[in-house]
Amino acid sequence: MSAEVEVWRIPLSAEAEPEDCPSVLEDLLDDNERSRARMGKLPGMRRRFVRAHAAARIILGARLGQPPDIVRFTRGRWGKPAVVGARGLHFSLSHSGELALLALAPRPVGVDVELGRAELDFTRLARRFFPEAERASVARGGRDTFVRLWTRKEACVKAAGGRLTQGMGLPVAHTAPQAVVRDPAGELEGPWRVADLALPDGYAGAVALFGGHPFSVSSRMWYDMPPEESDAMSATRGVK
Repeated sequence: MSAEVEVWRIPLSAEAEPEDCPSVLEDLLDDNERSRARMGKLPGMRRRFVRAHAAARIILGARLGQPPDIVRFTRGRWGKPAVVGARGLHFSLSHSGELALLALAPRPVGVDVELGRAELDFTRLARRFFPEAERASVARGGRDTFVRLWTRKEACVKAAGGRLTQGMGLPVAHTAPQAVVRDPAGELEGPWRVADLALPDGYAGAVALFGGHPFSVSSRMWYDMPPEESDAMSATRGVK
């Protein structure tokens, strides 16, 4: 039986002012998270950070049967977070633009989402970091191809708990729904199986699970609500 990866889609947009965050969400964060949220200087950065991390706490807390504000994290050598005392539950969080993704899995998992930016110098980045075959793919496919390959690489790095610079050389160009990725340099522990995610226009995303066996993706939606209502979270579910 294949493993299942839950991927929660977390909208970060709000009708309120760009920096207005519901206090009920910000109160769920720990001191470290609040400090990181205050570091956001551009409009909307603090709001997006708070909403993404509070939603992750609500979802993880509901899974563990814990109030979201008492969920505690530890971090690996390069910053990969893990829930303290949650054996068998691995997660990964990523946010870009007005969208966050949270992946939950029984094995180490990585997820990445990227909003394609018009100002991105993708040609220069591909020439500098990508393997030759992928540079040719980017030359043919343009920005969309670059962002798709980038999210696959970053998802694998997050699953491995490594540094992004270690993953730029990973060969992730493939056309199958899922593919096994190995680090030719042997720096990152693998392999991983990686799959693209269906996201709104303008976004690209990928999820990677440690090991080479196929997995299914269960897509779910988080709705903004007070944490006391988290046990009634609605979800849309689809498997691919």
